Amino acid sequence: MPNVRNLTPGRRLVGRAVTVRFVPFRADVEALKPGGEESPEYAAFEEAGPGDVIVMESMRDKRMSIGGDVKFLRLKQRGIEGLICDGGVRDMHVVKDYGPAFFGLDNTSNLGTTYGFPFETNGTIAVDGVLVQPGDYLHADDDGVIVIPRTVAADIAKKAIEYDEIEEWIRARLDTENLSPGKYYPPDDETIAEFRKWKTENSS
Repeated sequence: MPNVRNLTPGRRLVGRAVTVRFVPFRADVEALKPGGEESPEYAAFEEAGPGDVIVMESMRDKRMSIGGDVKFLRLKQRGIEGLICDGGVRDMHVVKDYGPAFFGLDNTSNLGTTYGFPFETNGTIAVDGVLVQPGDYLHADDDGVIVIPRTVAADIAKKAIEYDEIEEWIRARLDTENLSPGKYYPPDDETIAEFRKWKTENSS
């Protein structure tokens, strides 16, 4: 998601997607959607909990304010990991202390109610041009946001854990041997095989 940034710098987010789609304002269409506690964003909040992240398609425009301190108190209450959107977020001076991580285009002072509205929960969405389906996994930190399809999430997680271990091993080797990074990095098949042999020999 090239334009989405961390609105809670230093905070990291990993979770399963519960999705919400916003659409441009049109009075006759808004009148057809559920209101109050049944409104699509609130329905998503009640479905989500620990291990989940709210992901909102919000028209790639920070003028589409997806909420502020009152609305997002519920994320804190539900133990939701965080929220990712391609719109704007209000009241970050308060929201940042709630606990969940927030990612969006920017802060905003705009009220989004005349610009667009939440229309659908748990459909396939596009956030900053990236497709997200309910149950996909998202990883977000200060470097950016990535989507991991739910069908391959377990395999990707296993590979990512090993790759992190490989990088730690490479850093230690380079520091000990006082060598150029090019000796081991990026790791090729030979380097990976050497790491796996080392790990096997040093496993307790």
